[in-house]
Formats: sequence, structure tokens, C-alpha cells
Amino acid sequence: MHIKFDSDVLSLITLFSNSTGVIPKDCINLEDRIIFTVPMGEAAMSIGKNGETVKLIEKLLGKDITIVEYSDDPVKFLENLLKPIKLISGYVAVDSSKQKTLEATVASNLSGKKIKLIKFLMERYFNISNINIK
Repeated sequence: MHIKFDSDVLSLITLFSNSTGVIPKDCINLEDRIIFTVPMGEAAMSIGKNGETVKLIEKLLGKDITIVEYSDDPVKFLENLLKPIKLISGYVAVDSSKQKTLEATVASNLSGKKIKLIKFLMERYFNISNINIK
């Protein structure tokens, strides 16, 4: 994963890091929210007791904050991204042209917005452009 950050994103990363003590791997500033991808095992620390830390950051920035734990395994990352929705099964298939497809079955329906976010992040981190979610 090689991602370049502009000065606005670097400012968000600095604010997040100073507020939580966690250095995020990535930050995506969307219209309605900001997504921070944090190292595995550091989501709870980022959120804070009773969500106090993330609520403070949301108040400072005036946007909803989403925190997702990163994993090098795309299926595990998808599972983290879906929480609290349960991932029933998932795997990555590679066809003869080396095109990757993520196949997943989840416990409940996903909104179009959530599916769009999943597709965006899978392409960004794992170069997986085909996503089939049932």
C-alpha cells in the first residue's frame, strides 16, 4: 500500500494521532465523514473509553468519524470494515488474467453507500476491483 497524503489529510492525521495516541495508516476525507484506518489492535484505543475520544474528534471536525482496523488479509480487513455486521464467508479468487475478485456473504443487507466504500477501500489497499457481496 503506497498512498500519498496532501496537507489537509496530514493535518487530520496529526489531529487524530495527538488526540488518540494512535498513528493511523490512512485517512480518507469524504463529504459526510472521515475514515481512519488504524493498525490492528488499536481501534479501541482510538475510540476511547465510552467513545469519548472519537466523539471529541467528531465535534472538532464537524464530521462523523469511522475507525477501521487494517489487516494485510483482505477478507479480515473486510470483516473489520463490516463490523458490527457479521461476515459469514469470504475469499479472494484470482482468474487466469490475474484479476482479483472478492466474494463475500454477509449476515444482513448492506446499504449502497457501504458497498461503495468497501469497493473503494478494496481497490485502494488490495487492488481488488471486483467485489461480489451476497
